[in-house]
Amino acid sequence: MKYDSNIRNVIERIMIAYNVKTIKGIADLMNVSSSVIGNRIHRDSFPHDLVLTCILDTGVNPKWLCTGEGDPKIDGIKIDKKSIQLSVDDLEKLERIGALMKDNLITESEYQLLKNSIFSK
Repeated sequence: MKYDSNIRNVIERIMIAYNVKTIKGIADLMNVSSSVIGNRIHRDSFPHDLVLTCILDTGVNPKWLCTGEGDPKIDGIKIDKKSIQLSVDDLEKLERIGALMKDNLITESEYQLLKNSIFSK
């Protein structure tokens, strides 16, 4: 499958999938800054991570999202949102390791190891 080389079109389809009108809106939903999305458009860099997140969050048709071809919805697919219960203590641990990761004090693999230790209880 050849994806749409106009990255702005891909971002606009992500906005349609999330039913938001602005880049800031999808940035907030995806927990990234608007500048991350703006840079992808400016640098003409395909937003693989944003596309995958959108597919998982919305159940949108991957082919439509990447190429603009076909129907945005996949017939017969229903996305069930799952939820988890976290204690206040576990939530505080997640926030702390997130801050460590943000400040580049731990590596991605260390972050994943610590995060998984919280959810493996």
